[in-house]
Amino acid sequence: MMGRQIAQVFAQHGHEVEATDEDLQALKAGLNEIADGPYGLHAAVSKGKLTPEQANRALASIKTSPTLDNVCKDSNLVIEAAFEDLRLKQNLFQRIESTAPSTAIIASNTSTLSLDKITQKISKKDRTIGMHFFNPAQLTKLVEIIRGKSTSHETVEKASEIVRELSKTPILAQDEPGFIANRLGLTLYMEASKLLEDGVANLSDIDACMRLGYNHPMGPFELADFVGLDTRLRNLESLYKSTNESRWIPPKLLREMVQQGYLGDPARKKASNGGYYEYLKIKR
Repeated sequence: MMGRQIAQVFAQHGHEVEATDEDLQALKAGLNEIADGPYGLHAAVSKGKLTPEQANRALASIKTSPTLDNVCKDSNLVIEAAFEDLRLKQNLFQRIESTAPSTAIIASNTSTLSLDKITQKISKKDRTIGMHFFNPAQLTKLVEIIRGKSTSHETVEKASEIVRELSKTPILAQDEPGFIANRLGLTLYMEASKLLEDGVANLSDIDACMRLGYNHPMGPFELADFVGLDTRLRNLESLYKSTNESRWIPPKLLREMVQQGYLGDPARKKASNGGYYEYLKIKR
């Protein structure tokens, strides 16, 4: 999900992009979403944000390949956007380092995992960094820049410059589990889940409280449905594993929903049975 969004953002800002995935169907689906998704290029044209020519140029600048080596060998920046699985990301970083130019920045879009742990098995850690884009990357203005212990000042400055070129705002976070945004956002979600579990308030009222009282665009459960409940579950599991703090143990209801195929807003996740609202039979 995030890989295709990030690819679109770079393409819209004039960069040549090469995308890869071991699943060829995922590559095809990714290009289709970039073209015709709810935040895709054609939607941007219909809203007057892009001209048809700009959209066509952006789509043409995205190439795909099933081979990681092919897309990395001439890249100045490689952004890994795989699932929040430490071993998977470690293996990917090793493969990227062995193929990408020695001057290339290697970034991870991780939202919870330690950059130092992800880069543990590679040798040139000074050019590694976290670049955490937010969903949907086409609209959100924030990118967290995560600095590892060995990340060079030059790499931080270059990554921040790239983010500003994309018309986004970089913020710098140290390499702590969850960084800034997820530590804050997941804290709110966990407290909202406890309010729901304890019967203090119903789901609709909790969401309305944050929308109307704090001017959040979405309540915590609406946001969880938007992001994806499977993604939310993985984020919490990762934080709990990294910190061993009980406050990050995923809510029982969340785990039950994911196990039953309720993965989030069905308008955004076609394979989903629904999200909180569908599971609890509440009108959106």
